[in-house]
Amino acid sequence: MSDRVCVGPCNRLAREAWAAFLREREAHADAVDKWLAEGGEGEPPPEPVMPTVEWRPGEPLHCGRCRETCRRALLVVDELAAAWAARPGVVKAQTRWSRVRGTRPHGSLSGEGDVVHTLTGELLRLRRDVGERLELADLVPAGRSGVVRSRSVSWLVDKLDAVLALEGLTVVSAVNDPEQTVELGVVEWALAWESRLRRLVDDEPGRTVARCPGCELRRLEWQPRAGYYVCENCGHHVSEAEAMDRVTEEAGA
Repeated sequence: MSDRVCVGPCNRLAREAWAAFLREREAHADAVDKWLAEGGEGEPPPEPVMPTVEWRPGEPLHCGRCRETCRRALLVVDELAAAWAARPGVVKAQTRWSRVRGTRPHGSLSGEGDVVHTLTGELLRLRRDVGERLELADLVPAGRSGVVRSRSVSWLVDKLDAVLALEGLTVVSAVNDPEQTVELGVVEWALAWESRLRRLVDDEPGRTVARCPGCELRRLEWQPRAGYYVCENCGHHVSEAEAMDRVTEEAGA
């Protein structure tokens, strides 16, 4: 396994297959030790089969696919967050009975609105960390409005190649559970928020009848952690837009 493989989600299945092989190899070593301790009679335990794993290289850390995946996911996250925040009941208007006299009324957050608030907070912390690592003269906004969120997404997208070249850059996120944070790479973080917001607004990509460009079978399944349709037969990755284009082309043929 090369040290220059892409650290992004494109190699997730390869990493899982390799990790499973390493676990099987450790179990085999234990089985051999037990077999020898018992006298070594008969055939030794069979060795695990090394999987055929294809690794996408990093350029230097992330491949072009993962960079484009992250860029797309960040922009989609901003759109979905705006759509969710605009829904009735997500941000509750204050009445004259719910504010201190002499202050301007501001909307209060419902439980659903806390999701967008959490996202924006994590986005601003990431922007601050990136600015410090790249030694940029950037003043991170103090508020968490939709404008601040959108401008921060644009800021990250503009600098994304440099961002994804930063060694060890992660985000501590409450995307799945506000009581239990997880540490995610930037691409995985963007995809996790895209998946969470798609579920909220009921906008998850469904099944597609598009044929896989790799094997021509209709075996494409949406994988939120990859941000792509992935062929169950050959593992080929197909974007949502490409899948729609292939269906349209086939229908018009």
